[in-house]
Amino acid sequence: MTTTTAPTASGTAKSLTIEALHKNYTSRGRESFHAVKGIDLDIRPGELVALLGPSGCGKTTTLRMIAGLETVTSGDIRIGDRSIPDLPPGKRDVGVGFESYALYPPLTVRQNLAYGLKARKVRDADARVQAIAERLEMTDLLDLRPAGLSSGQKQRVALARALIRNPPVLLLDEPLSHLDAAQRQRVRRELKVLQREFGYTTIVVTHDQLEALSLADRLAVMNNGVIQQFGTADEIFDDPANLFVADFVGEPKINLTEGVAESDGTVRVGRDGRLVSAARSVPAGGSVTVGIRPQDVQLAEAGSVSVPAEVVVFEDLLEFGLATVRVEGLDSHLVVQTPAGVVRRRGDRLHLSAPPERVYLFDADSGDRLR
Repeated sequence: MTTTTAPTASGTAKSLTIEALHKNYTSRGRESFHAVKGIDLDIRPGELVALLGPSGCGKTTTLRMIAGLETVTSGDIRIGDRSIPDLPPGKRDVGVGFESYALYPPLTVRQNLAYGLKARKVRDADARVQAIAERLEMTDLLDLRPAGLSSGQKQRVALARALIRNPPVLLLDEPLSHLDAAQRQRVRRELKVLQREFGYTTIVVTHDQLEALSLADRLAVMNNGVIQQFGTADEIFDDPANLFVADFVGEPKINLTEGVAESDGTVRVGRDGRLVSAARSVPAGGSVTVGIRPQDVQLAEAGSVSVPAEVVVFEDLLEFGLATVRVEGLDSHLVVQTPAGVVRRRGDRLHLSAPPERVYLFDADSGDRLR
């Protein structure tokens, strides 16, 4: 993994601070739903932060509270030194791009993009519309109406409308989800270039880890209304705080299997396998969940501290290979990433190991990381 460097903030970029933020939904006759459970974030001026997590984890609700589209149950949100929960959306000075587009059907794309600028009497509105359309390669859409656009084109228009304000704080909810693969890569790169160039303080909500890892300076991984870990891509990938983070971030997915801590500091995996872990807080005989990323699995010599395995399936993906292996005594298979040009065949016998610092141990009940 490589870590991005935060951009130098423009003169208008501001910090965004979230303190003990809660959101409860209540309805007569129904049990209340606690969607956001006391989250804290401190985002620097000009920084791009991704809220990453599965559907329903509270990330969009958090974004909507910042934008003023949801009321705050308790806690505070500050842009710079100004507390904003009591301000109407139009007074918060944020740019918003939501997955639902929210375009004006009677207006052309050009008019949709210019509408907010002209309402605020921005003098160079037409020039700014043309400039953003060129940057996002959508000049051919300017004279069309939303009804004539594909879902991907509508999403590019919604993104352009959020960017065109050049706001101190930019909020984007799944900004690339409706684009095809080629468009997604191109618009993702251009979004990052624009964010670096203009220094927007930006929050991007996404469930796509590739999008989050490639765009963000730091990531907040969310689940069940709680931020599980906040850090750089390297910190999230290489030093996961718990089982959820380890399992959610990483492609191919991390191998997770049961293990038993031994008195000599190793961990027993399967019937005859053993691995060395750097964790020191595991009592001998304790059951643990063992995590090893496919990229970290290494081949070892027979007779060494390792896990014997047999290849079940091999996939040659050109840039690397993926071997699915069976370990005697385990109910699930493990996945091993191999270098380009290395081919394994069904039935091949291997001995697997990993660097001790890359053998992650988690509490089998709570999922907490054991160190």
